[in-house]
Amino acid sequence: MPGGTGLAAEGLREAMRYMVESQGFDRVLRKIKLLSATPGKVVCELKVEEEHTNRGGTLHGGLTATLVDVVSTAALLHTERAAPGVSVDMNITYTSAAKIGEEVLITAQILKQGRNIAFATVDLTNKATGKLIAQGRHTKYLGN
Repeated sequence: MPGGTGLAAEGLREAMRYMVESQGFDRVLRKIKLLSATPGKVVCELKVEEEHTNRGGTLHGGLTATLVDVVSTAALLHTERAAPGVSVDMNITYTSAAKIGEEVLITAQILKQGRNIAFATVDLTNKATGKLIAQGRHTKYLGN
């Protein structure tokens, strides 16, 4: 791969577009935007709309978990190995709410990628204030 970055940024954009245009569950992410991608790090943005909220009118926790899953996988795809892996563990700490109309930055960073296992962290922050909304950790089995 050129520069050792797995999928180039445009290839990563195409892979994410393929995911969200599916008829499956990932279509809930159709409004996510890829802002930047460097090796092992991906930053996306999502403007919270009514379809993304719970009954309280804030970003749904299940969608937050999906963002942690999908954006950390995108970060794995943007490494030299470019392997998406399969989830073995994921946890999320919810620290504040995101309301309709707010823009959320989703920043995924690969902490370590070994022969069989990869570890990622994902921060969801309010774009305007920088306030942490949620922080996720994702462990994936990569195979060998």
